[in-house]
Amino acid sequence: MKNLTLHIINTVPWSNLNRDDTGTPKRAVIGGVLRGMLSSQAIKRAARTDYEIRSLDRSVRSTRLAGIVAERAREINPGREAKTTEAEAKKLISALVKNAGGDDVAGKESGTSSWLSMEEIETAAAAVASGITTVSKGESKGEKEVPIVFVENGVTGSLSIAAFGRMFAAAPHANTVAAIAVSPAISVHKAVIETDYFSTVDDDPKAVHAGASFLGVASYTSGVFYRSVTIDRDQLKRNWTGISADNAREQLALMIESLIYKLPSGKKNATAPYVAPLAVLAEEQSHRLAYDFETPVLPGPDGGYGDQAVKRLAEQRAAALAFDGGNFGMSLVAGTASGLGSLHAASTSVEGLGSQIVDWILA
Repeated sequence: MKNLTLHIINTVPWSNLNRDDTGTPKRAVIGGVLRGMLSSQAIKRAARTDYEIRSLDRSVRSTRLAGIVAERAREINPGREAKTTEAEAKKLISALVKNAGGDDVAGKESGTSSWLSMEEIETAAAAVASGITTVSKGESKGEKEVPIVFVENGVTGSLSIAAFGRMFAAAPHANTVAAIAVSPAISVHKAVIETDYFSTVDDDPKAVHAGASFLGVASYTSGVFYRSVTIDRDQLKRNWTGISADNAREQLALMIESLIYKLPSGKKNATAPYVAPLAVLAEEQSHRLAYDFETPVLPGPDGGYGDQAVKRLAEQRAAALAFDGGNFGMSLVAGTASGLGSLHAASTSVEGLGSQIVDWILA
């Protein structure tokens, strides 16, 4: 079985971790009712940045990659003329990214964002610093100078890029197909968007506006959220050159931990919204499947949605096993909820869960 899916149920207290252009918490109508939502993009960025900070396996997503390469090239070879360095850096990035930069590539943003590992940036910068940025390509009507290839076809040393994939508009053959799919986090029940009236108090007793110097309104929500993360083992092994490195196990463990723990960070210091997951169910699958919570969960007898959400997950898992038990292999569960036994999976800690997932990936 090439897929392993994590099903994660999180309580998210009163917060606004991921907002729209009006400052309102993101939301979606599912099953006929309004649900709270944390976007897949925001979740992946939170996991990626956390993983890269802790692992030192860095990458850069930017609209000015040509400028970044040029700046690094000038550090390697300070004697190279600045305009030539910038032009050659732009030529390399333009082979991958349409509209790679303006005339002042080191200072202008192009509006086209792309993603390179630090290893790829270093390779490109070394080529620019040495002046070797093109090679001759034989053609029927002579030879053509083309930019050197510093990004291999779909392969990368960055675990983040290997996991989440990337696209090069000018070089589709170099695209990396994502090996890890992340769903949005959706509240399992009807959500309510609430407003908070707040003010800023001026501490200066001589201030013209005594008392409140600013008045405002902010939006928040809360709930129990479900999300899924699916790892395609074969694709990850194709993408990531580090799979056979000595530190592969450590890097994978850090990535799994980040995927389990990290959520978007909007207003995080104003609401302190992070809580240990209620349930993290890991299922080995032939066909990638998630659970839907299309019918909104209702509060339990004592209030709250957490226990009811775990119960609904167990019901959906039982139905999926009855429908096609052969689709599922190894199953593990960790979490803080009291009803984890109903999921009929081997119980473990988050550390044990991560370790066994890494074993599965490396098998």
